[in-house]
Amino acid sequence: MKKDGGHIKNWQLHTLIYKKAHLKLLKTLYPEAICKPSPLIVTGTIVDDPTGRWVPGYHFRSSLISKIDRKKNTIETINTIYHFDPKTEGMDGMPDINNKVLDIFY
Repeated sequence: MKKDGGHIKNWQLHTLIYKKAHLKLLKTLYPEAICKPSPLIVTGTIVDDPTGRWVPGYHFRSSLISKIDRKKNTIETINTIYHFDPKTEGMDGMPDINNKVLDIFY
């Protein structure tokens, strides 16, 4: 069972861009990750986090996304389920910065 990563707001999806060979390797290493048309990562502001990994109000970056359910307002990574506020999509301080999002470390 995946852990509950809490709620996020002011979030943005980031589309990763890979060459075909790298994308094939990524699909082999992380078969659960969305790779059609490209892998995705989400950034945003933490509202709450039951796991205690993040402090409310802090900005975060996820690992690769495996599922987005807009009816349930959830984004799943390989290990975690995040709940998002649909009204705040695209309100992160960064637009979709593609692979540059990988340079963000916390």
